[in-house]
Amino acid sequence: MTEMTRVHTALLELGLEDLIPLPEALSEAGVYSEDTGDQLVTVVGHALVDLLRNDLIQVFSGHWSVEPVLVSREAAEAMLLDQRRYSYDAEVDGTERVYYVNVDNYRE
Repeated sequence: MTEMTRVHTALLELGLEDLIPLPEALSEAGVYSEDTGDQLVTVVGHALVDLLRNDLIQVFSGHWSVEPVLVSREAAEAMLLDQRRYSYDAEVDGTERVYYVNVDNYRE
């Protein structure tokens, strides 16, 4: 794993609550306070991929009105790096919503 940053920690803490949609992750105070400027989505996306590769999160996907399902690691990485998925507006064109959860949420 790369160095555990404030963004990694904030994302893990937020992911303990439930399935977190990617747009919501951007507005989390600990994530947003990171000095990233226009690169916030890139920073968050890469941090989530890092957490996924280290088995600290799981990624789910689905349309808003349907129960989301767990996706494969390969699909999850692509979704986490797709900047369109960090906006609720992307769902207008039929793009599925992407969620993540801290795996500790399931272990407790």
